[in-house]
Amino acid sequence: MKLSIISLFALFICSISSLSAQQEYVEYGFKGGVNIANISGDVPPGYDSRTSMKIGAYGLYKILPKFGLQVELLYSEQGFSNEYNQGINEAEKVEEILKMQYVNLPVLASYNVIENLWLEGGVQFGYLVRAEMEQETVTLDPIGEVNSKTETIDQNDRYESLDIALAGGLRYKLSRNFMVQARFHQSLNDVDKNLEGDQYHSVYSFSVGYVF
Repeated sequence: MKLSIISLFALFICSISSLSAQQEYVEYGFKGGVNIANISGDVPPGYDSRTSMKIGAYGLYKILPKFGLQVELLYSEQGFSNEYNQGINEAEKVEEILKMQYVNLPVLASYNVIENLWLEGGVQFGYLVRAEMEQETVTLDPIGEVNSKTETIDQNDRYESLDIALAGGLRYKLSRNFMVQARFHQSLNDVDKNLEGDQYHSVYSFSVGYVF
């Protein structure tokens, strides 16, 4: 699966590079950064954000000097963290981290508001590669000794494989070859098959990138 993801990124960059050679209004590059991810909506109390990573490539085709179409291919880690007590007198403390790996394809309109500052907005399509829950249970036995057990639980069947989201943010070019970016995306579809109601990915991301 990792080889397939790498192959997708390589194909994406080759396609953009080929187009760039033919058209001076194409900008492309690599970027990476952090996600502050959570699942919102009808969720139990205690869901908290998870900090993770994202990395990928992007291409911008300038239809007009100040307006363009931007497409990206990203590997994105999402999910949430959770902590609660259970057992007799709530003596067991449980810490959970839902680790989700997505391949995301944002398709965005990009508008140059002022020099070097671009406003971005559009739709994002995400494919769930893997979902697993890392769960640590901490207990205190009768003699006061602390015991800890960690297990990893596969969650692929619980979550929808396709995530469709709205995405928007800002991109600022620091120089000819470097840029910074801030973005938020929110799912449109329910992502959790088990919980009643609707649950959505809510992800803030901050990136730095190299522009060719």
